Amino acid sequence: MGKIIKVCHMTSAHNWNDVRIFMKMCHSLSDAGYDVYLVAAGDSKICEGIHIIGCGEKPVGRKARMGGFAKKIYQRAKELDCDVYHFHDPELLPYGIKLKKAGKVVIFDSHEDVPEQIMSKYWIPAPLRWIVSKMYKAYESYAVSKFDAVVTATPAIAEKFVGRAKNVVVINNYPKLDDIVFQEKPFGNRNQTICYAGGIDEIRGIYVMLQAINGMPGAKLVLAGPCEDAIKNIITENEYVQYLGVLGRYEINCMYGDALAGLVVLQPLDRYKVSQPIKMYEYMAAGLPVIASDFTLWKQIIEDSGCGICVNPTDASEVRKACVRLLANPDLCKKMGLAGRKCVEEKYNWVVEEKKLLKLYKLL
Repeated sequence: MGKIIKVCHMTSAHNWNDVRIFMKMCHSLSDAGYDVYLVAAGDSKICEGIHIIGCGEKPVGRKARMGGFAKKIYQRAKELDCDVYHFHDPELLPYGIKLKKAGKVVIFDSHEDVPEQIMSKYWIPAPLRWIVSKMYKAYESYAVSKFDAVVTATPAIAEKFVGRAKNVVVINNYPKLDDIVFQEKPFGNRNQTICYAGGIDEIRGIYVMLQAINGMPGAKLVLAGPCEDAIKNIITENEYVQYLGVLGRYEINCMYGDALAGLVVLQPLDRYKVSQPIKMYEYMAAGLPVIASDFTLWKQIIEDSGCGICVNPTDASEVRKACVRLLANPDLCKKMGLAGRKCVEEKYNWVVEEKKLLKLYKLL
Protein backbone atom coordinates (compact mmCIF):
# COMPACT_ATOMS: atom_id res chain seq x y z
CA MET A 1 0.00 0.00 0.00
CA GLY A 2 2.99 2.32 0.46
CA LYS A 3 2.23 4.95 3.10
CA ILE A 4 -0.06 3.54 5.77
CA ILE A 5 -3.35 5.38 5.46
CA LYS A 6 -5.01 6.50 8.66
CA VAL A 7 -8.78 5.87 8.62
CA CYS A 8 -11.42 7.05 11.08
CA HIS A 9 -14.93 5.63 11.33
CA MET A 10 -17.38 7.76 13.32
CA THR A 11 -20.72 6.91 14.89
CA SER A 12 -22.83 8.77 17.43
CA ALA A 13 -25.88 6.49 17.20
CA HIS A 14 -24.43 2.95 17.02
CA ASN A 15 -22.49 1.00 19.64
CA TRP A 16 -18.72 0.77 19.14
CA ASN A 17 -18.98 -2.97 18.42
CA ASP A 18 -21.72 -2.58 15.81
CA VAL A 19 -21.60 -5.52 13.40
CA ARG A 20 -21.50 -3.51 10.16
CA ILE A 21 -19.12 -0.80 11.40
CA PHE A 22 -16.69 -2.60 13.70
CA MET A 23 -16.98 -6.31 12.95
CA LYS A 24 -17.07 -5.92 9.18
CA MET A 25 -15.74 -2.62 7.85
CA CYS A 26 -13.12 -1.79 10.49
CA HIS A 27 -11.84 -5.35 10.59
CA SER A 28 -11.63 -5.57 6.80
CA LEU A 29 -9.71 -2.30 6.55
CA SER A 30 -7.36 -3.24 9.39
CA ASP A 31 -6.66 -6.64 7.80
CA ALA A 32 -5.87 -4.84 4.55
CA GLY A 33 -3.16 -2.76 6.25
CA TYR A 34 -4.98 0.48 7.10
CA ASP A 35 -4.44 2.17 10.47
CA VAL A 36 -8.03 2.13 11.71
CA TYR A 37 -9.68 4.28 14.39
CA LEU A 38 -13.29 4.15 15.50
CA VAL A 39 -14.79 7.08 17.43
CA ALA A 40 -17.94 6.07 19.28
CA ALA A 41 -19.65 5.88 22.65
CA GLY A 42 -17.88 3.93 25.40
CA ASP A 43 -14.31 3.66 26.66
CA SER A 44 -11.06 4.01 24.76
CA LYS A 45 -9.11 0.81 24.06
CA ILE A 46 -7.37 -1.17 21.36
CA CYS A 47 -9.51 -4.11 20.28
CA GLU A 48 -8.22 -6.62 17.74
CA GLY A 49 -5.81 -4.08 16.30
CA ILE A 50 -8.42 -1.32 15.97
CA HIS A 51 -8.13 1.89 18.00
CA ILE A 52 -11.42 2.56 19.77
CA ILE A 53 -11.68 6.21 20.80
CA GLY A 54 -14.38 6.32 23.46
CA CYS A 55 -16.51 9.40 24.04
CA GLY A 56 -18.22 8.26 27.23
CA GLU A 57 -21.78 7.08 27.62
CA LYS A 58 -24.22 7.77 24.82
CA PRO A 59 -27.02 10.09 25.99
CA VAL A 60 -30.41 8.51 26.46
CA GLY A 61 -32.32 11.35 24.78
CA ARG A 62 -32.25 11.80 20.99
CA LYS A 63 -31.83 15.58 21.25
CA ALA A 64 -28.71 15.25 23.40
CA ARG A 65 -27.28 12.54 21.15
CA MET A 66 -27.87 14.45 17.93
CA GLY A 67 -26.59 17.68 19.43
CA GLY A 68 -23.78 17.75 21.97
CA PHE A 69 -22.76 14.11 21.64
CA ALA A 70 -22.47 14.25 17.86
CA LYS A 71 -20.26 17.32 18.23
CA LYS A 72 -18.11 15.47 20.75
CA ILE A 73 -17.68 12.57 18.30
CA TYR A 74 -16.56 15.05 15.64
CA GLN A 75 -14.11 16.85 17.93
CA ARG A 76 -12.42 13.61 19.00
CA ALA A 77 -12.28 12.42 15.40
CA LYS A 78 -10.81 15.70 14.16
CA GLU A 79 -8.03 15.52 16.78
CA LEU A 80 -6.85 12.23 15.24
CA ASP A 81 -5.96 14.02 11.96
CA CYS A 82 -6.79 10.99 9.80
CA ASP A 83 -6.62 10.78 6.01
CA VAL A 84 -10.10 9.30 5.52
CA TYR A 85 -13.26 9.91 7.57
CA HIS A 86 -16.14 7.46 7.15
CA PHE A 87 -19.23 8.33 9.20
CA HIS A 88 -22.45 6.38 9.77
CA ASP A 89 -25.14 8.71 11.09
CA PRO A 90 -27.22 11.52 9.54
CA GLU A 91 -26.58 13.83 12.49
CA LEU A 92 -22.89 13.83 11.55
CA LEU A 93 -23.51 15.34 8.10
CA PRO A 94 -22.57 18.90 9.19
CA TYR A 95 -19.29 17.61 10.58
CA GLY A 96 -18.62 15.70 7.38
CA ILE A 97 -18.77 19.05 5.58
CA LYS A 98 -16.30 20.54 8.07
CA LEU A 99 -13.90 17.63 7.56
CA LYS A 100 -14.16 17.98 3.79
CA LYS A 101 -13.34 21.69 4.05
CA ALA A 102 -10.27 20.67 6.05
CA GLY A 103 -9.07 18.67 3.04
CA LYS A 104 -10.01 15.19 4.22
CA VAL A 105 -11.47 12.30 2.22
CA VAL A 106 -15.04 11.95 3.48
CA ILE A 107 -17.49 9.04 3.07
CA PHE A 108 -21.08 9.01 4.26
CA ASP A 109 -22.45 5.53 5.01
CA SER A 110 -26.25 5.61 4.68
CA HIS A 111 -27.61 2.54 6.45
CA GLU A 112 -31.22 3.64 5.87
CA ASP A 113 -33.34 5.70 3.49
CA VAL A 114 -33.52 8.52 6.03
CA PRO A 115 -36.11 10.77 4.28
CA GLU A 116 -38.45 7.76 4.08
CA GLN A 117 -37.57 6.67 7.62
CA ILE A 118 -38.58 10.09 8.98
CA MET A 119 -42.12 9.48 7.72
CA SER A 120 -42.59 6.72 10.31
CA LYS A 121 -40.90 8.39 13.29
CA TYR A 122 -43.53 8.35 16.05
CA TRP A 123 -41.72 11.04 18.03
CA ILE A 124 -42.15 13.55 15.20
CA PRO A 125 -45.73 14.92 15.09
CA ALA A 126 -47.48 13.39 12.05
CA PRO A 127 -48.35 16.75 10.38
CA LEU A 128 -44.66 17.75 10.49
CA ARG A 129 -43.08 14.56 9.15
CA TRP A 130 -43.44 15.45 5.46
CA ILE A 131 -41.86 18.87 6.03
CA VAL A 132 -39.02 17.45 8.15
CA SER A 133 -38.39 14.74 5.55
CA LYS A 134 -38.19 17.28 2.69
CA MET A 135 -35.92 19.60 4.68
CA TYR A 136 -33.62 16.75 5.63
CA LYS A 137 -33.38 15.50 2.04
CA ALA A 138 -32.50 18.98 0.78
CA TYR A 139 -29.71 19.31 3.34
CA GLU A 140 -28.52 15.74 2.72
CA SER A 141 -28.30 16.50 -1.02
CA TYR A 142 -26.22 19.60 -0.32
CA ALA A 143 -23.89 17.67 2.00
CA VAL A 144 -23.31 14.54 -0.08
CA SER A 145 -22.54 16.61 -3.18
CA LYS A 146 -19.38 17.70 -1.36
CA PHE A 147 -18.28 14.26 -0.13
CA ASP A 148 -16.00 11.85 -1.94
CA ALA A 149 -18.45 8.96 -1.77
CA VAL A 150 -21.71 7.68 -0.36
CA VAL A 151 -21.87 4.05 0.72
CA THR A 152 -25.29 2.47 1.08
CA ALA A 153 -26.49 -0.75 2.70
CA THR A 154 -28.87 -1.71 -0.13
CA PRO A 155 -29.32 -1.07 -3.87
CA ALA A 156 -32.67 0.63 -3.14
CA ILE A 157 -30.99 3.24 -0.94
CA ALA A 158 -28.25 3.72 -3.56
CA GLU A 159 -30.85 4.61 -6.18
CA LYS A 160 -31.96 7.55 -4.02
CA PHE A 161 -28.45 9.07 -4.21
CA VAL A 162 -27.99 8.79 -7.97
CA GLY A 163 -27.52 12.31 -9.33
CA ARG A 164 -26.98 13.73 -5.84
CA ALA A 165 -23.61 12.20 -4.94
CA LYS A 166 -20.38 11.95 -6.95
CA ASN A 167 -19.75 8.31 -6.17
CA VAL A 168 -22.29 5.80 -4.84
CA VAL A 169 -21.27 2.28 -3.81
CA VAL A 170 -23.57 -0.45 -2.50
CA ILE A 171 -21.97 -2.48 0.29
CA ASN A 172 -24.64 -4.93 1.38
CA ASN A 173 -24.84 -5.87 5.02
CA TYR A 174 -24.31 -9.58 4.39
CA PRO A 175 -23.00 -11.79 7.22
CA LYS A 176 -19.42 -12.90 7.80
CA LEU A 177 -19.30 -16.67 7.57
CA ASP A 178 -16.80 -16.87 10.42
CA ASP A 179 -19.11 -14.76 12.60
CA ILE A 180 -22.36 -16.72 12.31
CA VAL A 181 -21.92 -20.33 13.35
CA PHE A 182 -23.68 -22.95 11.24
CA GLN A 183 -25.72 -24.85 13.82
CA GLU A 184 -25.37 -28.61 13.50
CA LYS A 185 -27.56 -29.68 16.43
CA PRO A 186 -30.30 -31.94 14.99
CA PHE A 187 -33.63 -30.15 14.74
CA GLY A 188 -35.32 -33.09 16.41
CA ASN A 189 -33.22 -32.45 19.53
CA ARG A 190 -33.97 -28.73 19.77
CA ASN A 191 -36.58 -26.96 21.89
CA GLN A 192 -39.91 -25.96 20.39
CA THR A 193 -38.80 -22.38 19.93
CA ILE A 194 -39.01 -19.73 17.23
CA CYS A 195 -36.47 -16.92 17.60
CA TYR A 196 -36.11 -13.28 16.66
CA ALA A 197 -32.99 -11.11 16.99
CA GLY A 198 -33.06 -7.35 16.46
CA GLY A 199 -34.83 -4.18 17.48
CA ILE A 200 -38.18 -5.02 19.11
CA ASP A 201 -41.04 -2.69 18.29
CA GLU A 202 -44.40 -2.47 16.53
CA ILE A 203 -43.11 -1.75 13.02
CA ARG A 204 -40.73 -4.71 13.28
CA GLY A 205 -43.71 -6.94 14.00
CA ILE A 206 -43.58 -7.61 17.74
CA TYR A 207 -47.37 -7.53 18.23
CA VAL A 208 -47.95 -9.85 15.27
CA MET A 209 -45.31 -12.24 16.65
CA LEU A 210 -46.99 -12.22 20.07
CA GLN A 211 -50.45 -12.89 18.60
CA ALA A 212 -49.03 -15.75 16.54
CA ILE A 213 -47.31 -17.51 19.45
CA ASN A 214 -49.92 -16.96 22.19
CA GLY A 215 -51.66 -20.18 23.15
CA MET A 216 -49.45 -22.40 20.99
CA PRO A 217 -48.99 -25.60 23.07
CA GLY A 218 -45.40 -26.23 24.12
CA ALA A 219 -43.99 -23.41 21.95
CA LYS A 220 -41.87 -20.43 22.92
CA LEU A 221 -40.95 -17.21 21.17
CA VAL A 222 -37.36 -16.34 22.11
CA LEU A 223 -36.48 -12.67 21.66
CA ALA A 224 -33.15 -10.83 21.79
CA GLY A 225 -32.58 -7.14 21.18
CA PRO A 226 -33.28 -3.62 22.46
CA CYS A 227 -36.81 -2.40 23.16
CA GLU A 228 -38.70 0.35 24.95
CA ASP A 229 -39.77 -0.25 28.55
CA ALA A 230 -43.47 -0.45 27.63
CA ILE A 231 -42.86 -3.33 25.24
CA LYS A 232 -40.38 -4.96 27.62
CA ASN A 233 -43.11 -5.10 30.28
CA ILE A 234 -45.50 -6.82 27.85
CA ILE A 235 -43.07 -9.46 26.61
CA THR A 236 -41.57 -10.32 30.01
CA GLU A 237 -45.05 -10.99 31.40
CA ASN A 238 -46.04 -13.31 28.54
CA GLU A 239 -45.75 -17.02 29.41
CA TYR A 240 -45.10 -17.92 25.75
CA VAL A 241 -42.13 -15.55 25.45
CA GLN A 242 -38.56 -15.71 26.69
CA TYR A 243 -36.79 -12.34 26.49
CA LEU A 244 -32.99 -12.61 26.64
CA GLY A 245 -32.14 -8.90 26.45
CA VAL A 246 -29.37 -7.47 24.29
CA LEU A 247 -26.91 -10.27 23.51
CA GLY A 248 -23.35 -10.53 22.24
CA ARG A 249 -22.40 -12.62 19.22
CA TYR A 250 -21.65 -15.79 21.20
CA GLU A 251 -25.04 -15.70 22.93
CA ILE A 252 -26.84 -14.98 19.64
CA ASN A 253 -25.22 -18.03 18.08
CA CYS A 254 -26.32 -20.11 21.07
CA MET A 255 -29.89 -18.85 20.64
CA TYR A 256 -29.85 -19.82 16.95
CA GLY A 257 -28.52 -23.24 17.88
CA ASP A 258 -31.57 -24.15 19.94
CA ALA A 259 -34.30 -22.68 17.71
CA LEU A 260 -36.30 -24.32 14.93
CA ALA A 261 -36.80 -21.16 12.85
CA GLY A 262 -36.13 -17.42 12.74
CA LEU A 263 -38.79 -14.72 12.36
CA VAL A 264 -38.45 -11.50 10.38
CA VAL A 265 -41.96 -10.10 9.92
CA LEU A 266 -41.25 -6.41 9.46
CA GLN A 267 -44.41 -4.46 8.72
CA PRO A 268 -45.16 -3.26 5.16
CA LEU A 269 -43.57 0.18 5.24
CA ASP A 270 -42.15 1.27 1.89
CA ARG A 271 -38.59 1.35 3.22
CA TYR A 272 -38.87 -2.16 4.62
CA LYS A 273 -40.20 -3.60 1.37
CA VAL A 274 -36.86 -2.87 -0.34
CA SER A 275 -34.62 -3.47 2.67
CA GLN A 276 -32.28 -6.41 3.20
CA PRO A 277 -32.44 -7.18 6.93
CA ILE A 278 -29.23 -8.68 8.25
CA LYS A 279 -31.21 -10.96 10.58
CA MET A 280 -32.70 -12.78 7.58
CA TYR A 281 -29.24 -13.59 6.23
CA GLU A 282 -28.01 -14.48 9.71
CA TYR A 283 -30.79 -17.05 10.10
CA MET A 284 -29.80 -18.49 6.71
CA ALA A 285 -26.10 -18.56 7.66
CA ALA A 286 -26.95 -20.33 10.94
CA GLY A 287 -28.92 -22.98 9.05
CA LEU A 288 -32.30 -21.84 10.36
CA PRO A 289 -35.41 -21.80 8.18
CA VAL A 290 -36.82 -18.29 7.80
CA ILE A 291 -40.38 -17.08 8.32
CA ALA A 292 -40.41 -13.72 6.55
CA SER A 293 -42.67 -10.94 5.28
CA ASP A 294 -43.91 -11.63 1.77
CA PHE A 295 -42.31 -8.53 0.23
CA THR A 296 -41.41 -9.03 -3.44
CA LEU A 297 -37.64 -8.79 -2.88
CA TRP A 298 -37.63 -11.08 0.16
CA LYS A 299 -39.97 -13.55 -1.51
CA GLN A 300 -37.63 -13.87 -4.46
CA ILE A 301 -34.63 -14.57 -2.20
CA ILE A 302 -36.47 -17.07 -0.01
CA GLU A 303 -38.38 -18.91 -2.71
CA ASP A 304 -35.40 -19.09 -5.08
CA SER A 305 -33.25 -20.64 -2.37
CA GLY A 306 -35.99 -22.71 -0.72
CA CYS A 307 -34.88 -21.51 2.72
CA GLY A 308 -38.18 -20.62 4.34
CA ILE A 309 -41.82 -19.53 4.26
CA CYS A 310 -43.16 -16.10 3.27
CA VAL A 311 -46.21 -14.74 5.10
CA ASN A 312 -48.42 -11.68 5.23
CA PRO A 313 -46.68 -9.80 8.08
CA THR A 314 -49.93 -8.19 9.22
CA ASP A 315 -51.79 -11.52 9.54
CA ALA A 316 -50.95 -13.23 12.84
CA SER A 317 -52.87 -16.37 11.85
CA GLU A 318 -50.70 -16.79 8.75
CA VAL A 319 -47.54 -16.32 10.82
CA ARG A 320 -48.88 -18.85 13.31
CA LYS A 321 -49.54 -21.45 10.59
CA ALA A 322 -45.95 -21.12 9.37
CA CYS A 323 -44.63 -21.53 12.92
CA VAL A 324 -46.83 -24.60 13.56
CA ARG A 325 -45.74 -26.17 10.27
CA LEU A 326 -42.03 -25.86 11.09
CA LEU A 327 -42.36 -26.79 14.76
CA ALA A 328 -44.02 -30.04 13.70
CA ASN A 329 -41.56 -30.90 10.94
CA PRO A 330 -37.86 -31.08 11.89
CA ASP A 331 -36.98 -32.68 8.54
CA LEU A 332 -38.42 -29.71 6.67
CA CYS A 333 -36.50 -27.38 9.01
CA LYS A 334 -33.28 -29.20 8.17
CA LYS A 335 -33.95 -29.05 4.42
CA MET A 336 -34.71 -25.33 4.47
CA GLY A 337 -31.82 -24.60 6.84
CA LEU A 338 -29.29 -26.32 4.59
CA ALA A 339 -30.67 -24.49 1.55
CA GLY A 340 -30.28 -21.13 3.30
CA ARG A 341 -26.72 -21.84 4.40
CA LYS A 342 -25.77 -22.92 0.87
CA CYS A 343 -27.22 -19.70 -0.55
CA VAL A 344 -25.27 -17.54 1.92
CA GLU A 345 -22.05 -19.42 1.24
CA GLU A 346 -22.43 -18.92 -2.50
CA LYS A 347 -23.83 -15.39 -2.69
CA TYR A 348 -24.94 -13.47 0.38
CA ASN A 349 -21.74 -13.13 2.43
CA TRP A 350 -19.28 -10.41 3.43
CA VAL A 351 -16.38 -11.66 1.27
CA VAL A 352 -17.88 -10.09 -1.85
CA GLU A 353 -18.82 -6.86 -0.08
CA GLU A 354 -15.36 -6.53 1.50
CA LYS A 355 -13.81 -6.43 -1.97
CA LYS A 356 -16.08 -3.51 -2.91
CA LEU A 357 -15.12 -1.63 0.28
CA LEU A 358 -11.39 -2.07 -0.33
CA LYS A 359 -11.76 -1.09 -3.98
CA LEU A 360 -13.50 2.14 -2.99
CA TYR A 361 -10.79 3.04 -0.48
CA LYS A 362 -8.09 2.34 -3.05
CA LEU A 363 -9.78 4.62 -5.59
CA LEU A 364 -10.11 7.47 -3.10
